[in-house]
Amino acid sequence: MNNLKKRILWGLGIGFVLFFTVGGHYINKYHNEYVKNQPKMYCYQMFYGPPNPVLIIENLKYKEVYSGYYSGLEKGKKQYIEFPVKTLPTTVPVYVLEYTEDSLLAEVVSYYDRGAKFGGSYLRGWVYAKTLHKDPPPSKK
Repeated sequence: MNNLKKRILWGLGIGFVLFFTVGGHYINKYHNEYVKNQPKMYCYQMFYGPPNPVLIIENLKYKEVYSGYYSGLEKGKKQYIEFPVKTLPTTVPVYVLEYTEDSLLAEVVSYYDRGAKFGGSYLRGWVYAKTLHKDPPPSKK
C-alpha cells in the first residue's frame, strides 16, 4: 500500500511538471501572439515642445493622480510625480490592449528590453491615452 502511494505521488508530480513545462510554453507563445496582433502605437507627449518620454503606471489605483498629472501638463502647469512610474522610450512601439471606461488611460504592453535589473523585456501598464500616436515621433533635425 505504501509503495502504491509513492508511485501515484511520483506519477502525479511528473505529470504536473510536464503539464506546466509544456503548457507554460504554449500559454506564453499564444499570449505574445495575441499581444502582437493588437494595434501598434508609439507613446510620447509633446505638451511642451519636442517629443518626450511617457510615464507608465502598472497599477490602476494611481489612475486619478496619474491622469491629473497629465491633464496638468496639457494645461502648462508645473506638475510633480506622486506615484511609482517607469518610462517608455519614444521610438519603440507599444501594443494597445484596452482603454478604461472613461477612455483616459490605455493598457499597453512594451517589449523594450530594459535589462534584468529594470524588469526585462516585457512591461504591461497604463498610459495617458492622449500620449498614444500612430506614427513614431518626428525626428530632430
